[in-house]
Amino acid sequence: MKSLFEQFELNVYSVKLTPFFDLSITTITIYLFGMIVIVIGLFTTVLSKATIIGTKWQTISEMIYEFVVDLVLQQVGKPAIIFFPLIMSLFIFILSFNLIGLVPLSFTITGQFMVTFTLAIILMIGLTIYGFRLHGIKFLKMFVPSGIEPWLLPLLVLIEIMSYLLRPISLAVRLFANMLAGHLLIHIIGVAAIYLFQFYYIGFLPWIFVLAFMLLETGIAFLQAYVFVLLFLIYISNIIQLH
Repeated sequence: MKSLFEQFELNVYSVKLTPFFDLSITTITIYLFGMIVIVIGLFTTVLSKATIIGTKWQTISEMIYEFVVDLVLQQVGKPAIIFFPLIMSLFIFILSFNLIGLVPLSFTITGQFMVTFTLAIILMIGLTIYGFRLHGIKFLKMFVPSGIEPWLLPLLVLIEIMSYLLRPISLAVRLFANMLAGHLLIHIIGVAAIYLFQFYYIGFLPWIFVLAFMLLETGIAFLQAYVFVLLFLIYISNIIQLH
């Protein structure tokens, strides 16, 4: 690579059927559709051959299912079980996108801020619509703290509204920044390992550090998927309970 950021650059593949009809796609589009096909295909294959004593893949799928169900029930409770399909999909796809970025010469979708921000803003808009549908105009009480002096109320309402509006940015930046920083670090260490490998007295020692950081990034990939859905569940709890 010519630079550290080349692994995050977008390639545009132009597909113009007519001068006015452009079907051009980018690297993000290819990886998104590719991962959707792979994940759905994998789970469909595993579940179509489910048995009482499951295979290794079936066991992993069931563990993920139970993990997400417990997470939803612990953080919000039974009222949020209707969000389980969404939370399950979010966790699986964010985790898949994080992990695919660890494959050498691949592309990190979640290392693109516009991808994480678009995902976060869509989720928050949908959640806000759900809040108004659930509570009606009473949903606005969420921005009015109780037990506050009247002269402080306008300032605190403004702070609550700003905090609510900044939630998508918080979700997006946390995921994007961790993926970006981790992959840059692996790239730097990898380049250093290649350079140091020429010194016979060091040998394979640098590659041990590369492997260690790859394992660390694998853990971070799981952690960031977990943190993203956990924060979204907290936001769901705020909407349902209006606090």
